[in-house]
Amino acid sequence: MNCFPFMVPAAGCRCLLTGGGKIALHKARRLALFGVRIVVCAREILPELEELAAEVHREYDVSLLDGADFAVAATSDRAFNARVAEDCRARRVPVNCVDDRAHCDFYFPALIVRGDTVIAVSTGGVSPLAAALLKERIARSLPDDLEERVACAGRLREAGDGEAYERECRRLFEEEI
Repeated sequence: MNCFPFMVPAAGCRCLLTGGGKIALHKARRLALFGVRIVVCAREILPELEELAAEVHREYDVSLLDGADFAVAATSDRAFNARVAEDCRARRVPVNCVDDRAHCDFYFPALIVRGDTVIAVSTGGVSPLAAALLKERIARSLPDDLEERVACAGRLREAGDGEAYERECRRLFEEEI
């Protein structure tokens, strides 16, 4: 699927995450990096996942989607995940249904997060492993001081000299990369 990589502020967004195991924990950890308010629904929940949750529910009810900005169906039960996806679509709540591209409205990219810089690699759900391997390759090519370079570029931009900003950004990001 040809996807446009929207980069939207996620802090404070509410996500319903169904599932309490390792895959749900992996998704929750990534969302927590961006300040997402995670509502977990699962009968059994890993303690680490429960710590990340703003709310915990042991039984699924469609009303848990009320006020959700998006959802992630991450249980080991494909039929249940599909039901959650159908409920989401009926309420116009975007959903990621792990390991089931047909029920996904969005995909989780492989991420490199260094300060304010976020680099996302996606295969549109075709091969998450390929995206992860590409992410690792890209990460190895980035300068160790990327955060500092980006901060410097931000200061240059704020200074308001467009020509100096462009010249210095090129110097900062074309050297050693």
